[in-house]
Amino acid sequence: MMIRYYVIFEGRVQNVGFRYTLYREAIKLNITGWAKNRLDGTVEAQFQGKKSDILFLINNLQKKSQFILINDYFMKEIDIIPQESSFSIK
Repeated sequence: MMIRYYVIFEGRVQNVGFRYTLYREAIKLNITGWAKNRLDGTVEAQFQGKKSDILFLINNLQKKSQFILINDYFMKEIDIIPQESSFSIK
Protein backbone atom coordinates (compact mmCIF):
# COMPACT_ATOMS: atom_id res chain seq x y z
CA MET A 1 0.00 0.00 0.00
CA MET A 2 1.29 3.42 -0.99
CA ILE A 3 1.74 6.01 1.77
CA ARG A 4 3.26 9.51 1.98
CA TYR A 5 5.01 11.16 4.91
CA TYR A 6 6.08 14.71 5.59
CA VAL A 7 9.24 14.69 7.73
CA ILE A 8 11.47 17.30 9.38
CA PHE A 9 14.91 16.11 10.47
CA GLU A 10 16.84 17.89 13.25
CA GLY A 11 20.49 17.54 14.13
CA ARG A 12 23.63 17.63 12.01
CA VAL A 13 21.75 17.33 8.72
CA GLN A 14 23.05 20.24 6.65
CA ASN A 15 26.46 20.46 4.94
CA VAL A 16 27.08 16.74 5.52
CA GLY A 17 25.59 15.24 2.32
CA PHE A 18 22.32 14.39 4.05
CA ARG A 19 19.97 15.26 1.17
CA TYR A 20 22.15 13.38 -1.32
CA THR A 21 22.17 10.36 1.00
CA LEU A 22 18.36 10.60 1.17
CA TYR A 23 18.22 10.78 -2.62
CA ARG A 24 20.53 7.79 -3.16
CA GLU A 25 18.76 5.59 -0.62
CA ALA A 26 15.26 6.62 -1.73
CA ILE A 27 16.07 5.65 -5.33
CA LYS A 28 17.28 2.22 -4.18
CA LEU A 29 13.95 1.65 -2.39
CA ASN A 30 11.68 3.08 -5.13
CA ILE A 31 10.62 5.94 -2.87
CA THR A 32 9.53 9.19 -4.50
CA GLY A 33 9.36 12.66 -3.01
CA TRP A 34 11.83 15.44 -2.25
CA ALA A 35 14.17 16.92 0.35
CA LYS A 36 15.30 20.49 1.01
CA ASN A 37 17.28 22.48 3.54
CA ARG A 38 15.42 24.92 5.76
CA LEU A 39 16.77 28.21 7.08
CA ASP A 40 16.61 26.95 10.68
CA GLY A 41 19.20 24.21 9.99
CA THR A 42 16.73 21.35 9.64
CA VAL A 43 15.91 19.32 6.54
CA GLU A 44 12.33 19.02 5.30
CA ALA A 45 11.32 16.04 3.18
CA GLN A 46 8.40 14.12 1.76
CA PHE A 47 8.58 10.40 1.07
CA GLN A 48 6.08 8.31 -0.89
CA GLY A 49 6.21 4.54 -1.21
CA LYS A 50 5.69 1.45 0.89
CA LYS A 51 5.48 2.24 4.60
CA SER A 52 8.07 -0.42 5.47
CA ASP A 53 10.54 1.00 2.92
CA ILE A 54 10.10 4.57 4.18
CA LEU A 55 10.59 3.54 7.80
CA PHE A 56 13.66 1.49 6.83
CA LEU A 57 15.11 4.51 5.02
CA ILE A 58 14.55 6.86 7.97
CA ASN A 59 15.82 4.42 10.58
CA ASN A 60 19.02 3.61 8.68
CA LEU A 61 20.14 7.07 7.50
CA GLN A 62 22.72 7.62 10.24
CA LYS A 63 24.43 4.37 9.33
CA LYS A 64 25.11 5.68 5.80
CA SER A 65 27.55 8.45 6.83
CA GLN A 66 29.66 9.18 9.89
CA PHE A 67 28.89 12.89 9.42
CA ILE A 68 25.09 12.62 9.69
CA LEU A 69 23.61 12.92 13.17
CA ILE A 70 19.82 12.91 13.49
CA ASN A 71 18.84 14.16 16.95
CA ASP A 72 15.11 14.01 16.33
CA TYR A 73 12.52 14.00 13.58
CA PHE A 74 8.87 14.90 13.20
CA MET A 75 6.77 12.79 10.87
CA LYS A 76 3.14 12.91 9.78
CA GLU A 77 1.16 11.09 7.14
CA ILE A 78 -0.12 13.24 4.27
CA ASP A 79 -2.06 12.66 1.06
CA ILE A 80 -0.26 10.77 -1.69
CA ILE A 81 0.56 12.37 -5.05
CA PRO A 82 -0.41 9.66 -7.56
CA GLN A 83 1.48 11.14 -10.54
CA GLU A 84 4.81 11.55 -8.72
CA SER A 85 7.53 9.35 -10.20
CA SER A 86 10.89 10.52 -8.85
CA PHE A 87 12.81 11.80 -5.83
CA SER A 88 14.39 15.24 -6.02
CA ILE A 89 16.59 17.56 -4.02
CA LYS A 90 15.24 21.08 -3.79
